Amino acid sequence: MIDKMRLRARVTEPDWSMILYLSTDEFALHKGHRYAVVVVDPIGRQVLLIGPGRSREIARAFFERLPEGVAGHIQAVAIDLAMAYELEITAHCPQAEIVCDLFQVVAKYGREVIDRVRVDQANQLRHDRLACKVLESSQWLLLRNRRTLKPEQSVHLKELLAANQPLLCIYVLRDELTRLRFYRKPASAKEWESGSSEPSKAGLPL
Repeated sequence: MIDKMRLRARVTEPDWSMILYLSTDEFALHKGHRYAVVVVDPIGRQVLLIGPGRSREIARAFFERLPEGVAGHIQAVAIDLAMAYELEITAHCPQAEIVCDLFQVVAKYGREVIDRVRVDQANQLRHDRLACKVLESSQWLLLRNRRTLKPEQSVHLKELLAANQPLLCIYVLRDELTRLRFYRKPASAKEWESGSSEPSKAGLPL
């Protein structure tokens, strides 16, 4: 009760007319699978919502409680890759750009692209038991940040990539993906997008 009284005294009502951007994130309340979501104004650095759970209903409730007209002038919303939030943003703020957390984009790229290529290459090398076994056991090595690898692990990674061109191509593109955050000119991003289409032309998943 005392905490609530202090919060009411110290936290002021947001100036909703000035809020053009939103940022969302999920965090664990306890060890296990109990989560909550927080919505903040990244410019004003003010928390707008903390809600239990991670469902679409949480996002819907937030937008429905906004003062009239606020959703209409939101320009961008930063989210993780939870589709539930994206659907609610599209429904309530169709004009807003959706910005994804680059860390999670890179992690998703590793899980869904690099690992898929690794499995595909292992399947193609079933006739070569040794090569197939090397690929099957390399998942952790490929997905981990190579800057944290031990010297012997770095050598193993280099040998693995040197022996498999499709895997090397996809792996290098992950590094290029992380560079996107540093681009400030649209032309640079478009140049990157043009270059990143080459693997798909070669039949690699992107």
